[in-house]
Amino acid sequence: MRGKQKFEPAPAPWNRRGFAYLIDGYIGSAFSVIPVGLLWNMLTGEEVINTDLMLFDAPYGWLAGFLGLVFGVIYYYIVPLWGWKGQTLGKKLMNLRIVGEDNNPLPAGRLAVRQLAGVMLLEGAFLLTGQYAVQMLAMLTLGAAGKALNYLLFGVFLISAWLAFRDGKAAHDIWAGSKVIDDK
Repeated sequence: MRGKQKFEPAPAPWNRRGFAYLIDGYIGSAFSVIPVGLLWNMLTGEEVINTDLMLFDAPYGWLAGFLGLVFGVIYYYIVPLWGWKGQTLGKKLMNLRIVGEDNNPLPAGRLAVRQLAGVMLLEGAFLLTGQYAVQMLAMLTLGAAGKALNYLLFGVFLISAWLAFRDGKAAHDIWAGSKVIDDK
């Protein structure tokens, strides 16, 4: 009698993972700009969408940034936690899934580390959620920390991309003890 063989899912191919990241970056940023743009339009009567929190009169820049981050949390965290279990829209379209090292669904706390601290903020150099966090810090420090933090976020993003390309695990996966698998 043979023992049961344990199924080991294939790691996500780097090209599909990269496309998922681009899709999520675009859709997540578009989703997080909704409250910021609406607030800008309501306050100014302009039809353009503003993403620069510094252009808002006080205290509306803070409100816009907070709402933008809340919408980012919905897309990057709530959707993969409760909606598509381990998948954002980009990962769903690319047939990928976030799981723990043990191939089980990632618990809520570790998903928060991965998606909120890792993807949205620390690796958020190109995401509006990361930019909202930087702009809010710049408002708090009167602009002193904003530029330095942007360079730091860009550096973290480059290191994470290099890790993902080299080892298949981005920095946010290492921090959360997660991996992205092929879900076909």
